[in-house]
Parts: sequence; C-alpha cells; structure tokens
Amino acid sequence: MDEQELWQLGDEELLGALVDGETELRRTYGRQLTLLGELVTRDLVETHGYRSASRLLQDLLRISRAEANRRLAHADAVSAVPTMSGPSLPPRLPHTAEAVCAGAIGAEHVETIRRVLAELSPEVDPQDRELAERTLADAARTLGPAAVAKLGRTIQARLDQDGRPPIEPQPRNTGNELRWTSRSNGELELRGQLGAEGAAWLTSVLSPLAKPRPAVNGQPDPRTRAERQGDALVEALRLAANSGDLPTEGGERPTLVVTLSLETLRDQLRSALLGDSTLIDAATARKLACDSGVIPVVLGSNSEPLDIGRKTRTVPTALRRALVVRDGGCTFPGCPVPARWCDAHHLISWADSGPTRLDNLILVCGVHHDLLHHSAWTVTLHNGQPEFTPPAYIDPRQRPRRNPVHLGVP
Repeated sequence: MDEQELWQLGDEELLGALVDGETELRRTYGRQLTLLGELVTRDLVETHGYRSASRLLQDLLRISRAEANRRLAHADAVSAVPTMSGPSLPPRLPHTAEAVCAGAIGAEHVETIRRVLAELSPEVDPQDRELAERTLADAARTLGPAAVAKLGRTIQARLDQDGRPPIEPQPRNTGNELRWTSRSNGELELRGQLGAEGAAWLTSVLSPLAKPRPAVNGQPDPRTRAERQGDALVEALRLAANSGDLPTEGGERPTLVVTLSLETLRDQLRSALLGDSTLIDAATARKLACDSGVIPVVLGSNSEPLDIGRKTRTVPTALRRALVVRDGGCTFPGCPVPARWCDAHHLISWADSGPTRLDNLILVCGVHHDLLHHSAWTVTLHNGQPEFTPPAYIDPRQRPRRNPVHLGVP
C-alpha cells in the first residue's frame, strides 16, 4: 500500500492492516525457519569453512549470536526431520510448526512453547507431551506469549508433579571470588571474598607493603589505612609482573604498555592509551612512560625494530606491540576481542614466503583466525588498515569491511 494512501484508511481498516502485516511477518519467519532447517540438513556450515551454523548466520544475516542460536533452536523444533531413505519425519513440535507456517504465531510464541516442553521431565509419557504441545500451540493462536507461558507452567505442574530431581551442588573448592567493574577513566571497583588460605596469603604479602611511610618534616603518612592497603596491592602486582615467573599471554610476559604520539609526549595536548582500551590524560602517560617497569610505545619512533627477515616464524615482542598499536584488537568486522587474546596472522602465509613484517600481519582472535584459513573471506591492508572482503553469498557486491570497534587509538 502506498504510504500516501494511509491517511485514507478508516480506523478499522488501519487495525486490520496491522494484523495482516503481522500475519505476513509470521509467515515469513516460518519460511525462514524452513530455510534454516534445509541449511543444517545440507551441512553448508563446514562447506563454507565455519565452525558452527550460528557463526555462519551471524555473518550472513548480520544478527547477534543470541538471535542466531534462538532461530536455530526454533528451526530444529519445527522443521521436518530428513531420513536416509523414504519420506521425512514430522517436526518435533508439529502443531507449533503448523501454526507458525500459517502465520498464526510468532517467534516469541515458538520460544515459549519450546522452553515449556524442554523443561518437562523425560519421564513424561510421549502422548501427554504431544497433547501439551497441541494445547499450547492452539492457545498461542489467541493468547500472547506471557499467557501461554503461564498455561505452560500449569501443564508442567499437572504432568510433572514431582519436578526434576534436585542437583547436588558441587562443593566449593577455595571460596575465592573476585569481581570488578570498569569505569570510563580506567579505574576498577573491586568486590569479592577470599577463603582462609587466600586470606592468609593476602595479609602476609600486603602487610609489610602497607606500613605507613616514614614521617617527612615531622608529618606522618597522610594516607588512610584503606589507601595504604590499596597502594600495597598495586605494588604487589607490580612486583609480580616484574618477577618473570608469571605465565605468558598473547606471546609475552605481563607488560603494561602506554601508547602515545610523539606530540603527546612532548606537548601533553592529547590523551594516551593505557593497555588495550583505557584512555588516560597526557600527564599521567608521561609519568608512566618514565617508570622502568613500563614499556613506552611512541608512535613515529624508531626505537624498536618493526621489520625482520624470514629466519623466524614467531612474531617478536617489538613487532607484536606495533600490531597492538595499529589494530587494537581482532580486526575482523564487528569482533570485540581485545589484543591480548589475539593471534598475529600472516596475510601472505609464512609457508608461502610471506615476511614476518608489519605490512604482512594483522591481529585476529582464534575463531576468526581459523575462519580466514578455511573460508572465502579475504583480507588486505588498505592505507595501512585491514579490510575484509566477504564471500559473494554474504554480500554479492563483496564490498570491503573494516572493524570500527577498536577505534580510538591515539
């Protein structure tokens, strides 16, 4: 209907048009579920180099992982089951499948019915299970999802009066818990608890570091006890990081990296990057850059080698730091994985004489590293920035894409 004609609709016609539109949306959703069922049947996932159908749908339809998983679960519930020979078996939820294909119910109804039946005990008689599904599907044709869920709880209570057997809780091992909330300025708010052993270690390590500093000009240490203990914890972390005994992450020992431009270091006019994603003011960056326990990365500086030959396949620490500065994290479009969890990927593989050099490397997480090696996705550097070209089945025009998630590196 032409939008210019909408004003001519009467109230009842407008309401009817909304109902008709919703019915068509639901029929379309039913067709999508049928297509998803066929996709899984044909095993197109491995054919196109993906680890899972969910990951393929995320890239193909540009939907979230949660939405992809939900649609796959719905397709599994309402799609016919193929057999090696002969006709296909009916769907696991045949009455729900019929209703959704008719446009009578939508995705929320399907999810509600699927969850109710999944929560029934396996000991419920198959005939009772089929009757429950038919009752819920019929009710969903006239009721909203919340009402169907309530009906489902009533059915569960009648069919499964004993409920599921309780699960014995796993014994707590240490009683250690730690949570933190990141703030926009890079600070962390800590919460947690320690078991007896952990508490003993904490107090024995922090106690000598938290002692009041000697008086200066007759003035005692102005810090409160809480401030002294906080400073002691930071000092303990610094000592641990410099000990050389901690395991590696991302190919190197724990290292605090401050990234700033030469202008920032000299003029203090812009912010700097602390670690992978925290912006700090220039004055703080200059202070950290003077600390022997911090490695300064100054953009435009030649203080570290960024180009090596082919004698080694391993990306050296200096070159990896340059990758972190340039890419910030996984470069695959839309991926939020930070740099510390990423691999260095050779655009021209090392086995094909590709150099271990900045202009032949990008950062990618494990999932997307595997995808690049087993799919039709390609990647090149354009003006020094990674650009990914999707397969034609994702974008027929194959327009290059970048990942803006890690923008903000000074």
